[in-house]
Amino acid sequence: MSNDSNDSSTIIEQKMPLTETSTARPGISSQSSSAKPIEMIKTTTSSSLKVKNRVKKIGSRWMERSSFKKHFNFLYLNNRKRAKCIYCGKMFKEGESTGNLSKHITAVHPNVDKRKESKVSEVVPEDLKPLRLSGSLMQEVLENPGVLETLLLITEGFLPFSFVRSRSWRMINRTYAVNALIDSTETLYTKIKLYKKVLNETLQLNLKDTTMVNVHFNIWTSPSNVSFLAVMVSFAPNILNMELLEQANDAKILLNNRGESRNCHLLEFVNLGRKRLTGANIYKVFGDILIRHKLVDKLGIITMNNATNNEPLDKSLFYDYLNKIKPSRYQMLGKVSVIGCANHVLNLIFERIIKTLSEDPRFREVFRKVTKLAEVMRNSTAINASLKERGIPLIPYESETRWINTWRQITVFLQNYPAYSEWFKALDPKSHTHIIKQIQTIIAFDERTIQLLTYFVKCCNIFSDLNSTFQNGEFNNLPQGIPLYYLLSHYYKQCRTALTGNHIPKTSGMDYFNGPESLSMDDKRIVLEAIRESYTYYQDDLSDLEANPLFYVAVILDPTAKQQKLNELMEEADVEFKMSKVNSFIRNFLKVQKLRYDTEEALKALKENRNNDDLLSFNIRLAPDPSKLSPPPPVEAEKNDESLEEWERYQKEPVIPGDSREEAVKWWYDHRHSYPTLFPLAMSLFYTKFTSNDVEKCFSITERLDRPYNDIATMMILRDRFSNFGLYKNGLPSDSILDGDDFDMNLDNNIYTFLPNDSDHEQENSDAMSQES
Repeated sequence: MSNDSNDSSTIIEQKMPLTETSTARPGISSQSSSAKPIEMIKTTTSSSLKVKNRVKKIGSRWMERSSFKKHFNFLYLNNRKRAKCIYCGKMFKEGESTGNLSKHITAVHPNVDKRKESKVSEVVPEDLKPLRLSGSLMQEVLENPGVLETLLLITEGFLPFSFVRSRSWRMINRTYAVNALIDSTETLYTKIKLYKKVLNETLQLNLKDTTMVNVHFNIWTSPSNVSFLAVMVSFAPNILNMELLEQANDAKILLNNRGESRNCHLLEFVNLGRKRLTGANIYKVFGDILIRHKLVDKLGIITMNNATNNEPLDKSLFYDYLNKIKPSRYQMLGKVSVIGCANHVLNLIFERIIKTLSEDPRFREVFRKVTKLAEVMRNSTAINASLKERGIPLIPYESETRWINTWRQITVFLQNYPAYSEWFKALDPKSHTHIIKQIQTIIAFDERTIQLLTYFVKCCNIFSDLNSTFQNGEFNNLPQGIPLYYLLSHYYKQCRTALTGNHIPKTSGMDYFNGPESLSMDDKRIVLEAIRESYTYYQDDLSDLEANPLFYVAVILDPTAKQQKLNELMEEADVEFKMSKVNSFIRNFLKVQKLRYDTEEALKALKENRNNDDLLSFNIRLAPDPSKLSPPPPVEAEKNDESLEEWERYQKEPVIPGDSREEAVKWWYDHRHSYPTLFPLAMSLFYTKFTSNDVEKCFSITERLDRPYNDIATMMILRDRFSNFGLYKNGLPSDSILDGDDFDMNLDNNIYTFLPNDSDHEQENSDAMSQES
């Protein structure tokens, strides 16, 4: 393989030696809309006369006979036929030379017609992946596959670097000498640095082909008081690479390498140390990361959790910082938008519910007993082993920051309460005295309490479902924001209705608020009042969502939803009002994009015509006299109409069946030529995350690691890059190998599983002695 020095622009169609080629799905045929865009441009009388003089040339139909016509869209401007390049938008008139089309394609877009020379069918190659590898990465992988295998093993399990010095590893290395593995820490350090460099270059290669990126970040502080900042980027791949879109001939080119509509990458994982942080310092670090990865001008939407273990991240400070760095080039939205993490809002809401319930003595005691029971089950070797021997699940740990885990604790307890009770009753008082003493006061509950807990679990199940739903990349995207807002609005309305004593109909989908007849209204009111108390957090934290037109635009640009989805969620008057906001946003967006396109074309033409050899060779006789030029025609109004025509046509498109992101992406791929301006906006919104869950997963991994923090950042980045670019044989690294469970196996059967406390031991001896006497 030739080593191209310019790796950032190299496109590799690769078959990885360590990558299993997945079975290719049938190619998705590229469809084109029957409706052609009509661009209205007002011209002067003289230009109209020129059109009349070319009538015979227009009738020659040479465009339709051209073998290069597949690379162009055909349209009419004031009855004049034009050919518009699907890659760069350059226009050609019907009356011009027939060679212009071929010259343009062969000179400007030479790669798109290479398939014709080799007479290969226009089907996407099985080894053409949406996320491409740079030349330097491919060279390293192919030349030293054993090095990659070593790094994959070490990063997946976060193994200590000294692992490569072990005698057993060297024995394995000698056995497979042909595929040399790393056998020294010095080589390991060198290769880790090399792979970090070339993997970052590979990410940059793919980021170049997108428009607007979504960045999300959060801060986590470890139990040892070390803070970490994780910054991730989500983007739609290849939407600027027109040649690759055509070459692929398949919507999979807009998905990730596993065929999912998820494309989230860890930019950096920063150890911030033990110093107390301020919002200003955090944003400075964040801004430096954007600059390093050349994302300032592509920054569109930021998803953040605005509550950390340090000082809250004030949005106003963030906007102040953005005003300093001035993102501009790819500002599709006019400015950077900051949205809150949906799961963070759900957590705040549920925190309010739990704290309000804890003010009631009965609930406070229930939460205490269940938490204590979960703790004993985990910490007592004898109880843990006894329950596992009978196949009875343990109550999960409670997280101090994830309040929904309290609901999970109660749910698991209720699901297994009969089994816990039977297990406890079956304990032998003589041989299990210590176990009985530990839990007899925390395992017994009366029937009324069980009914009340069951009512609480059913009424609040919606928060667990939503939390789990947004862990799924299929739902963790901007179009899901509006359904969430109106679902919770409906939820609180039904709760208020139940509080008044009215019956909730089954058709509402929330008749669980009725509860069983055996449960008194006073008991139900405890739960309902706690839910109502949380409504303030719903209003405060989701009000930005309801007022932000971007969320509604995302729904409308989803071909599986469109306005039909809004009609299902809200009243007719609300739909009209929100649609007016959407129309206003889209109109402005299209006008800005049209102006940017015209400006870029003008600058390009100026650059092409400029004589850079000698700026002083200016000749006044060759320059036009401004006083003799005709004034430009007043075309602004019609240009606006032209820019809106694409939007008006899209609104007439029918809603397509299905509700998956992949189906929506496929539709936009098939219609990208019909809606060239809306296409990148829709794709960018599909890939905008509504939660910072991916960042949270980074912290979850870090929390489980039992090793120093000085090399975790690099290991996290390598692990993420290997996974996203398909180096784990197109699979995902296993996080379960990081979970240490001391009770999974008992290989040493000859050891004691329990030693009684001294007090218990002395008590047993005392009882024995008194019996003997």
